Amino acid sequence: MNKEIIYDIFLLHSLTVYQKEKDKNNYIEQFFVGLLEGDGTITTNINNSNKTIRVRIIIALKNEINNQNMLNQIQQVIGGRVVIERQDKYVTWIASNKSDINKVLLILARYPLLTVRKQCQLEFAKNCLLYKDVENFMSNRENMYKDKKDILFKLNQTKDIHLPLYFKAWLSGFIEAEGNFNLVFNDKGILRKSSFNIGQNDELHILNMIKFYFQSENKILKDNKKINFKGNTSDSDYYRLNLYNALSRKLLFEHFEKYPLIGEKKLSYSKFYLYHNKHDKKENI
Repeated sequence: MNKEIIYDIFLLHSLTVYQKEKDKNNYIEQFFVGLLEGDGTITTNINNSNKTIRVRIIIALKNEINNQNMLNQIQQVIGGRVVIERQDKYVTWIASNKSDINKVLLILARYPLLTVRKQCQLEFAKNCLLYKDVENFMSNRENMYKDKKDILFKLNQTKDIHLPLYFKAWLSGFIEAEGNFNLVFNDKGILRKSSFNIGQNDELHILNMIKFYFQSENKILKDNKKINFKGNTSDSDYYRLNLYNALSRKLLFEHFEKYPLIGEKKLSYSKFYLYHNKHDKKENI
């Protein structure tokens, strides 16, 4: 084998490894955006010690080993730091220094946020980073969500649904945060109910996108308004989508085969998948 052939083989291997690493990093970034929208927050406040503006991007999860591993993967690709806090009950990913914040902002420019609440948080943070004075912060803080209601009204009314190119990986991150896989058995161990469900406060358009993606005919339900201990009714509308038929399960399984869950949610999904895969095989024998 001559040197040119050896070099070509080495180059092909290097390019393949590079492409796989690039694909993995792109997936982690898109997944991260969905996870941030579900379980994260973009906070902007004043550092009391020196009266400077501080922006932090945080994802806080139940302290489970799979969540730790997931946030460590995000740290390796995106940056930030991972800490165990609140009496070891939570594992938290935090971006707070200039370099990490800038990298997240670049990712959010490539893969824009889809929930209006997070969009409002991001716009306020960017405004405060651009105009770094306390007076600007104080005057705009109360108006952070002032356009949210109008934007949501337009989005929630639209019938024309367009999914961004990064939606599939985004969705896996969002489901990692907000989705639930349910298997309910009776006292005799017979399956009584099986479903995937996901809910959102106010952001009906997000559930419409998910419903469209999974080709569901199910109606999105709106919960009755909750009354708190003071007797006040919640300002938010809570919507939920349930997917439970064979076609929905097939599309769910196909989706997660290509766009896997990587945190604690993969455990409940695995139980859901294994039960139905075993059950469906028995029916086909």
